[in-house]
Amino acid sequence: MTPAEKLAKIHELLLEKYGKPEIGDKDPLSILIKTILSQNTSDLNRDRAYDALMAKFGGNFEKIMEADVAEIEEAIKVGGLAKQKAATIKRTLKWVKENFGKFDLTELCDDPEAEKKLTSIKGVGIKTARVTLLFGCQHDSFPIDTHIYRVLKRTGVIPQNASREKAHTIVDELITPKIADVLHLNIIRLGREICHARKPKCEICPIAAICDYRKA
Repeated sequence: MTPAEKLAKIHELLLEKYGKPEIGDKDPLSILIKTILSQNTSDLNRDRAYDALMAKFGGNFEKIMEADVAEIEEAIKVGGLAKQKAATIKRTLKWVKENFGKFDLTELCDDPEAEKKLTSIKGVGIKTARVTLLFGCQHDSFPIDTHIYRVLKRTGVIPQNASREKAHTIVDELITPKIADVLHLNIIRLGREICHARKPKCEICPIAAICDYRKA
């Protein structure tokens, strides 16, 4: 089975196991800010931090951009790494206002250089950019987080020595169009529930039959 066939099979098996997940917010700027807040924390704490940020500044991105970093930091502290994330959020909102004249990223969705432009912002990496483009712009853009990186290496879709950045390039050549959002969410769920970093539950894994780690 080629890596491309294996990735397609993983998608099929996880659809059977989990079904098609619900896709939430589709506003690219909101998704970008939430994804910055999601770094090294749970979805629950990410959402709490985002809600607290919106509540403190009345949902007004202009006010957030103009606020002192310490004020932003205080609002998002529940999400962890607040100082770092606050600086990135302020920097990002300034970039959006300077480039689009308003707090709206929909115009970016039509830009073939969108990923490159987003990753030019200090603190916004390839995963954050791709989550924004996948869920906010419906691009065929596959983001690789910690769980996905682990699962794809264990299954043999990507080489063991592939860096996270290289993994994005490899998967771009393998993935079938129009499945990135569902596959992304379902592999993350697999990583959280079954394919743990330590003591993976291989005996109940729905993709064990095609997994190199399980065979080994």
